[in-house]
Amino acid sequence: MSDGQSGKANQDGTVTLVGLDRADNIPPRTQEVLRAAALIAGPARWLDELRDLPGERLPLEGGGLEPWLKEIETRSRGLPTAVLASGDPNFYGVARKLLTIVPRDRVRIIPGTTTVQKAFARLRVSWADVPVVSLHGRGFPRGFFPALYRAGLGSSPGYLAVYTDPVNTPASIALRILGRGLDGWRMTVCEDLDLESERVTTLSLQEASGAEFSDLNLTILEREIPFPPIRIGAPEMDFAHEEGMITKSEVRAVALSKLSLTGAETLWDIGAGSGAVAIEAASLLPHGEVWGIERKASRHAQARRNAALYGAANVCVMLGEAEALIPELPKPDRVFLGGGGSGLGELIAAARGRLNPGGVVVASVVGLGSLDQAVRALVGPHGLPDVTQVMVSRSHPLADSFYFRPLNPVYLVRGEFP
Repeated sequence: MSDGQSGKANQDGTVTLVGLDRADNIPPRTQEVLRAAALIAGPARWLDELRDLPGERLPLEGGGLEPWLKEIETRSRGLPTAVLASGDPNFYGVARKLLTIVPRDRVRIIPGTTTVQKAFARLRVSWADVPVVSLHGRGFPRGFFPALYRAGLGSSPGYLAVYTDPVNTPASIALRILGRGLDGWRMTVCEDLDLESERVTTLSLQEASGAEFSDLNLTILEREIPFPPIRIGAPEMDFAHEEGMITKSEVRAVALSKLSLTGAETLWDIGAGSGAVAIEAASLLPHGEVWGIERKASRHAQARRNAALYGAANVCVMLGEAEALIPELPKPDRVFLGGGGSGLGELIAAARGRLNPGGVVVASVVGLGSLDQAVRALVGPHGLPDVTQVMVSRSHPLADSFYFRPLNPVYLVRGEFP
């Protein structure tokens, strides 16, 4: 049924999902639908503000959303029903869940103004192309930091809008960002929009991390500084690193091609070092994430600084031994292992044990002993893994000409597992 239909659309058995902005500013046709409803369901706040409506009340209480929606589905059969929501219930609202419970042909949706629209109107800033994340009743989704990365890109407006809840508060969000060593962001919290207690406050992340806010808020993260663009195969000098302890730029570019990243995978970088591979991979994963593991504290600190410098919010580098950390990480779609050592085969086996179906593992090794371990550990259902030898020589000046100085050859061992 179209929103262009008259109030007659609220016939027996129709569930009309009504998005509200303010109780004192409801359009006449929406008022007609509300007055005709025999059953009115909604949060206590809206039921209280619209207490003069004649219909029977069904409040959303502590029993949870799904049981409440199922009760609406049952009780609305044969009754014109209105379900109250804030803003546009189709935008991170109750509509998606309701439409899995109430048959679509019985549902009508009348949208209101989204909180995001109102918040950016207060800021006098366009929200076109601004990524939006909802943390409301969803735990802390893994999509938050990829969205923050996209918001930091030079081609983006530089904002991220976040729907919060009493657990995922602005303060907790600020602490999570600071916990990754990220800076270059500030936070604007829009509280109680359209109420007498409305307040819009802009703070640093440090200030926000210790502040309290109304539960009715929308939080906006704003990029304060431009981040330099991430380039695939960037020169080693572009990353803080211990002398020589960085995957060379040419090898980095080939290794990233071998990982077959498509934009939304979860990648592990075991032996992250300076974080160069993780950071360049992050630019290829705008909807994905990279989890790095580095056991040496100085290199771990360098990787975090490098990630912060480039605004690679979708990179999290952990300090510790890979064997201990692997069980704690989200399951990967791709795994990159840099370096070698006597335990390389066991590390690859541990990573393979948690790999998602269709996953890819790439090991970068120098020594022939490590090459043998990697090949044995990456034998798959289709036989031996793919091995690529990367041999690079770089030009160096010689009088009025130049000569080529070779780098150590590197072997990239790639296994793909259905």
